[in-house]
Amino acid sequence: MRRLAASVALVATAGCVTLPPDTFVLTPELLKQRQIETRKYSGIQERELLIACSNVLQDLGFNLENSEVRLGVLTASKQRDAVQAGEVALAIAMALLGASTPISKDQTIRVSLVVRPVRMSDGSPSQKEHFVRITVQRIVRRTDNSIIAQGLNDPELFRQFFERVSKSVFLEAQNL
Repeated sequence: MRRLAASVALVATAGCVTLPPDTFVLTPELLKQRQIETRKYSGIQERELLIACSNVLQDLGFNLENSEVRLGVLTASKQRDAVQAGEVALAIAMALLGASTPISKDQTIRVSLVVRPVRMSDGSPSQKEHFVRITVQRIVRRTDNSIIAQGLNDPELFRQFFERVSKSVFLEAQNL
């Protein structure tokens, strides 16, 4: 009887949730961003590619938080100062006018990286070709304890990251 009541409650609750019809549709903007965040690497095993990516992240000052080799997932973060001169100048000007304006004080930059095999024509996963996708978020803490979170999507950021990964992949392949 308890199972029936729990099932009815679950169905009733789930029935109240509606999703917009285009929730899972890739817009041209999302598709463009996904292409910027993704690169294909050939001639390397998934494990070695993950090692190369983790080496690059550590070289860039990130601390690895989680890694699940079987799933091809890495997460990393780093703490940085977020104070900007223009923001401080504006806060001073506002203070002179009698208004209080919070400013950014520090930030956490988070990276999520996923490696997945390229699918062969028969649907089986390739052992030597993989896609790497990285997403980067910035979480800024302000002097009034508010938080601003934003995804970083500068194409140059991703180009430089993948350039470093390519060099690391080459070194990993040469066992250097």
